[in-house]
Amino acid sequence: MKTALKTLLIVAVLCILAEGAYRLLFWQHDRHAYSGPLVALVDQIDSTGADILYLGESSNHTFGLDDTDTAWISEMVGRHFPTLTVRNMTHDASHAEVYYELLRNIDPQCHIGTVVVTLNLRSFGVGWIYSPLETALQKRLVMMKGRPALANRAILSFKAYDIKTESERYQQMDHYWSQHPLPGHPSVPRWADSLNTDSSSMPGTFVRNYAFVIDTMENVRIADFDNIVQLSHKRGWRLVFNLLAEDVEWAERLAGSDLTDLMHANAALLEEYYTRKGVVVVNNLDAVPDSLFRDRDWTTEHYLQQGRQTIADKVAEALRAFYPTAYQP
Repeated sequence: MKTALKTLLIVAVLCILAEGAYRLLFWQHDRHAYSGPLVALVDQIDSTGADILYLGESSNHTFGLDDTDTAWISEMVGRHFPTLTVRNMTHDASHAEVYYELLRNIDPQCHIGTVVVTLNLRSFGVGWIYSPLETALQKRLVMMKGRPALANRAILSFKAYDIKTESERYQQMDHYWSQHPLPGHPSVPRWADSLNTDSSSMPGTFVRNYAFVIDTMENVRIADFDNIVQLSHKRGWRLVFNLLAEDVEWAERLAGSDLTDLMHANAALLEEYYTRKGVVVVNNLDAVPDSLFRDRDWTTEHYLQQGRQTIADKVAEALRAFYPTAYQP
C-alpha cells in the first residue's frame, strides 16, 4: 500500500512539474498557433474591458454591396451609447460553445458590465450542430478548454477532439432525423425533398435547417447557453440574449406554415426558458422583412443595412433599462 501511494505521489509531482514546464515554455506559443483568432479576441477584451460586450458570428459584420452604412450590428448598438465602451467578440460560424469559451477565458478581474450574446435559432438544429465546419471549429477550441494545458496539447497531438469527415457529419444528421420524427411528416429529409423543385433546392434547405423541436434536456446548444448563464451569474455580468431574425416570410412562401409554426414555437420556448433564468431575451425572429435579407442561396442571418439597424435598435432598447441616462435614440 505504501509503495502504491509513493508511486502515485511521484506521478502526481511529475505531472505538476510537466504542466508547469509546458506552461512556461510552450503554452503561449501553442495557444496562438492553434487558437490564435479566439485568443486574440480574448486578449483584446482583457486589455480594454467593456461596459457592453457583444458576441456574434458573421451576422454581426456581413453587409450588402449597396449599403451606404456598412457598420456592424455591435457598432450600431454602440451608437446608442456614445459615452459607454462597447466592444465585440466576433468569430464566423460561432455558436454558444464558442461564446462560452471566449467568455470563460476573459480575465475575471477584467471590467465587463453587460454581455450581449447572439442567440441563433438555426444553431439549435442538427444542420448546424453537425455542420461540416464543426471539425475545424472544434480543433480551434481545444486550447481554450478549461483542462490542464498539457492535456489540451495532448488532445491536439492525438487528434482526440471531435474529428469527422463531411460524409460522417451528414450521416449524423440522417441518424438524428431517423430517431426524431416530426408529427405530420414521415421524416425531415422526405419532407424537404418533397418541396424541392427542378429550379430550386431552397424549400428543402429551409426545412432541413428549421424543422426541429428544441428539447431543453437534450439539445447541446441549451447546455452551452446554460453554461453562459451560470458564468455570467458567477462573474456578476448582466446578460442579454439577442435572438436573431430569420427569414420567416420566405420560409412560409417556400415551405408553408407547418415550418414557420415550428420556428415560432422554438423561439417562444427559448424566450420563456431563458427569461425564467433571469436573462433579458430580445426576440427579433420576425423583426426583419424578407426584402432586407442579403443572401438567396442559403438560410443565413445576413442583413442589409436597415435590417442590421433594426436588430441593433431593438437590442439597444433592451439595454436602455440598464443604462437609461447613457442611451440616445
